[in-house]
Amino acid sequence: MAKIETNKPIRIKAPRGVHAKLWQNRNEHGEWYNVTISRVYKDDLGEFQDSDSYSRDDLLQVAFVAQKAFDYIVNDLDESDTK
Repeated sequence: MAKIETNKPIRIKAPRGVHAKLWQNRNEHGEWYNVTISRVYKDDLGEFQDSDSYSRDDLLQVAFVAQKAFDYIVNDLDESDTK
């Protein structure tokens, strides 16, 4: 059976459970990334959940992972131009 290639994200972590996932996409027109930013927390039952809602104290962490994601994408796409 042929192995199916999956699009696994690149993950950038910050404190307070905030993280960004970078999803690489390609088609005949080129390559691009989509980015999701979320926060992980434990619910009342102790199960991990994702949220896209942030408190005041999370906002600097959101900015941090957004900047790191931007840097990664710009550097990665710049490097692919030279290949």
